Amino acid sequence: MIKIALIIDWIDMNPHHLELFYHVAKSKGVSRAARQMSYGIQQPSVSVQVNALEKDLGVVLYERRPFKLTPAGEELFRFVQPFFGKMAEVRERLEGAAQLRFGASPILFRDYLPPVIQAVRKQFPRLSLILRALNQPDLIEAMEHDDLDLIISLIPERLNSSFCSVEIIQLPLILLVPARSKVKSAEEFWRAEAIAEPLISLGPRELICQKFQQTLAKLGVYWKTKIEMDSLELIEKYVEAGYGVGLSVRLPEHKLPARIRLIELADFPSVRMGVIYREEPKADEKVRRAFLDEVMKYAARFGS
Repeated sequence: MIKIALIIDWIDMNPHHLELFYHVAKSKGVSRAARQMSYGIQQPSVSVQVNALEKDLGVVLYERRPFKLTPAGEELFRFVQPFFGKMAEVRERLEGAAQLRFGASPILFRDYLPPVIQAVRKQFPRLSLILRALNQPDLIEAMEHDDLDLIISLIPERLNSSFCSVEIIQLPLILLVPARSKVKSAEEFWRAEAIAEPLISLGPRELICQKFQQTLAKLGVYWKTKIEMDSLELIEKYVEAGYGVGLSVRLPEHKLPARIRLIELADFPSVRMGVIYREEPKADEKVRRAFLDEVMKYAARFGS
């Protein structure tokens, strides 16, 4: 085990290494810590500095794959967590300004959220925002790890009991095909003995992919993903380039490229998108309520 006196002596040398270890332990991984920290730092730099901490202390702090803190790592995390865990809260009080950690998908940040963010900042000019552009599974995970205060995400069927959700809109599943494709309806795919076109979709953890595959199974259709993407924008690009058929959702006011055509999936369930937040707020309640109000006001224009 680590001698606490040794840690106290070592803090005078490099407290930044201890801070990085705190974020790695809290995020349960180096790459996730690098993505979620409030200031920019690359994954290799985090690894090098935490490795230096282990060398100086003469212990292994965590197992790499899968990630797991060692007993020494757990002891060190318990020691540093009360200090580093309250840094954001203390900074907020000293600055006299509210802070909100907010997450959404890249396409929402690009096409829909700028007016919402602008409206909230008008109400709270000194508001400090931490924005995270992540996909649905990572957004939920960030909420569960207490790395975000509020997210706009697809709402999973089973939501953490400590979270609340407000539905904004339902998004129908669709298929994207090149405009020159002869396929006119999804039933033409289902009637084929084997679907020849490669399926381009998000990963299996994504709610869109899960609902699509579950419904395919009920129809007795086998069509697994051949090209896995991490964004709907990339799916569109690859369909446009002729690499296969894309699985997506119909987004309001979103215009597809001229070389792409959509095919309805009328018998497939829609996915629900909404605001997800904690029942017990860890952010300024007035700011959180303002965000929710502005999101709902903006969503009303889509008639859902």
